[in-house]
Amino acid sequence: MCTGVPYRSRVSELLYLDTARLGRMSPGAATALRDFVALAGDEGGGLYLDRFLAGGLPACPDSFAARFPGLAGWRGIGGLKADLRSLADGRPDLPVLLASRSASLVKLAARLLFHPCRNVLTTDLDWPVYAATLAAEASRGGRTITTVAVRDAALAGRLAEDELIDRVCRRFAEAGCDGLYLTAVSNLGVRLPCERIVRRLEADHTVRVTVVDGAQEFGQFPPADRGPYCDLYLAGSHKWLGGYHPLSIGFYGRGRSRDRVETILGSMTRRGDLDDPLLRFSTRLEAGVCDPLAETVNLTPLFSTQGAVGDSQGFGNPLPARLSNLDAAATVAVGSGWRPLLPSPALRSGILLLQCEAGAVRTDDPETTRASLRRGGVAATAYPGGLIRLSMPSIDFQGGQLNTLSDALRLDR
Repeated sequence: MCTGVPYRSRVSELLYLDTARLGRMSPGAATALRDFVALAGDEGGGLYLDRFLAGGLPACPDSFAARFPGLAGWRGIGGLKADLRSLADGRPDLPVLLASRSASLVKLAARLLFHPCRNVLTTDLDWPVYAATLAAEASRGGRTITTVAVRDAALAGRLAEDELIDRVCRRFAEAGCDGLYLTAVSNLGVRLPCERIVRRLEADHTVRVTVVDGAQEFGQFPPADRGPYCDLYLAGSHKWLGGYHPLSIGFYGRGRSRDRVETILGSMTRRGDLDDPLLRFSTRLEAGVCDPLAETVNLTPLFSTQGAVGDSQGFGNPLPARLSNLDAAATVAVGSGWRPLLPSPALRSGILLLQCEAGAVRTDDPETTRASLRRGGVAATAYPGGLIRLSMPSIDFQGGQLNTLSDALRLDR
């Protein structure tokens, strides 16, 4: 018999500033995952596992609570969705989609946009893979995408928030757009004032569908009401939230489009255009439908996400600490041979982009730069051309962490 024990991470001197793909697994996520592995080892796919999936530990024998305490937060799919709604500050009836791949919900977003829209406006802040999915769907339906260039000016600090909004809204009108796909925070750290853009455009124009990519916003910024201003909000638990195992999340429920989202989702699922086992499994489990012929599904993201949500609920607004850390890290970088690329204050996030000032490092392979930083005790993301990305922690830098960062960045070490 396996006995669940609270997870204790080993003491690590690594300064983890890398959430481009996966964030560092939170302690609660690790504890939940460890106890789920113990539960699966004891019970396999038996009766009690089925009961646990549907109703959590209260649906199992009393001994389970002591054996697997890390799973105490799991109350079934409905409970996880309720916690995610709370984390997103959404309405109690806000529908939530859970999928194993972000590509699945991006496909849904593309179909939702180009089903009614003739011309969708977006910006050059979009993640390239998602932009390619949108382009493929637009081409399939003979639709148009209008892209507004804001990235370079924003990273250079030459674009204020109001100027950015003016540029986007003006282009929407000039091109005759009727749909929006906006990235709330880009992978390079530029924050887009999505709600202000949407509210202004809807006051003056017809905006048939709005989709917001919040993958780099969710868990990094304080909760905001995701539902009323957009028709579909895409998020994930594996980056800033600390769930680690990829889980894609979709929030919808705007009155004008709720039925349309569900109709398109159902149609794509039946036709095989959207084939995500976890999306199908979670939807059926929440509805109490048992399908003995369903595909075997990897369930680990559900429990690591539940644990991460539990951790996040104990914190307040992380944004002030992230922005304070960004200022401190930028100051350190300047003295170590790197130039911070800082948007205007309203467009900043907890992501700091640094450009190396030395020509030799600019030609290094990104993995070489990343390995050099790692040897210095810093985990970071590296891009071609001597660019690195640092993701700020949600609490102030501790002890000698800024010295560690300074030493890792120094080009003469």
